[in-house]
Amino acid sequence: MSSAGTGPGQQPSSGTQQTHTRRRPFLSRLLAAGEAIEAGQGERARALIEGILQGVPEAGDASERISGVFGRALLARLDGDRSGDGNLYLRSAGPRDMLAAFQLLVHATPLIRFGYLSANAAILEAFQGEEEIHLIDIGVGGGTQWPFLLHRLASRPGGPPRVRLTGIDLPCRGPDPEQRLRWAGAYIGGWAERLGVPFEFHGIASAVERVDWSRIASRSTAPIAVNAAFALHHVPDASVHPIVNRDAILTQIRAISPRVLTLVEPDVEHNAQPFLPRLSEAIGHYYAVFQALDALLPPHIAARETIEQVFFGQEVMNVVVGEGAARVERHERRGAWQRRLRMNGFEPLRIAPHEAPVRAALRLKQGFDVRADEPALLLMRNGISLLATSAWQPRQVPPPSRFLSGLFRRAP
Repeated sequence: MSSAGTGPGQQPSSGTQQTHTRRRPFLSRLLAAGEAIEAGQGERARALIEGILQGVPEAGDASERISGVFGRALLARLDGDRSGDGNLYLRSAGPRDMLAAFQLLVHATPLIRFGYLSANAAILEAFQGEEEIHLIDIGVGGGTQWPFLLHRLASRPGGPPRVRLTGIDLPCRGPDPEQRLRWAGAYIGGWAERLGVPFEFHGIASAVERVDWSRIASRSTAPIAVNAAFALHHVPDASVHPIVNRDAILTQIRAISPRVLTLVEPDVEHNAQPFLPRLSEAIGHYYAVFQALDALLPPHIAARETIEQVFFGQEVMNVVVGEGAARVERHERRGAWQRRLRMNGFEPLRIAPHEAPVRAALRLKQGFDVRADEPALLLMRNGISLLATSAWQPRQVPPPSRFLSGLFRRAP
């Protein structure tokens, strides 16, 4: 998380220490419990965790509710769990419950809509005047990003383009692995029909690491946009898997020459850090998220409990408990993503022109703001950067100089 005073182009410090100073005392006890676990002081750690959990009321404020979430995660770690409960999309309160809660998160807060609107703005800019576009969405989920884009396309002068959407998502457990993808396709297709946008949907029930990118690209001659909203942090980096990792996926995406790659990620580091710094970073980030939910959502509704205890609760469990390949919540700060994208052959597109339109569309309140820090657009709350969006294109290789061309020109 970054301070609002961070200068352009600077990589901010975590902001965790600043956040800690504003916490209630029993939130700091979470860090003390983590330190006791790390030092092998099991009895002291258990006493601290039990004291935290016993002091959490059923309907507390953000600091009390986040203490319950982290307390349960620390207790699991103390008891020897290193599985981290797996990817949150593989276990949930039920697909329909999760979709309903996610719809509330999308429409009642800017936490998801910010990423959707800013990524869509970059896609619209990249495809001005095109008669057909091919969207490839990594982690399509319920498809909630795309009605926002279809609305914009439907009002385009001269009529909307044909839209082909390839949605990639993990298979559902059970006898019907493509169930969630069919729901997503029907949901987006219904919006496209109402808005008069020519549309076709193709679902791929697979981990993104196993996707054949060249095959997807060959199915259409339309220019391609690849969208990765809250998805690529689930892919391990080279320290966990030396061959199948996020760098390899970025290289494969670059090979299909997309017009634009849009990336939306939490602006926090949960990837390479060891346990204690990761715990401190996570407490600061999720505490800020729960404060935002406090300000924006009604307190006593089932969907809010699902958002906090299932959606974010499973993320926290994985960040705190999971180690090695079992930890799939591996967020990176925007600076790390920017270095990674450049290393894998991408260059950034300007994002600052979208700052004012996105801010206006979100109708922000309760301490939220949108700020451009090229090449990222940030969702801020009370001076802390929660989310970062950026847009990229394959790096253009400059033509060889005349001198080099002369060296390799055949003699007559």
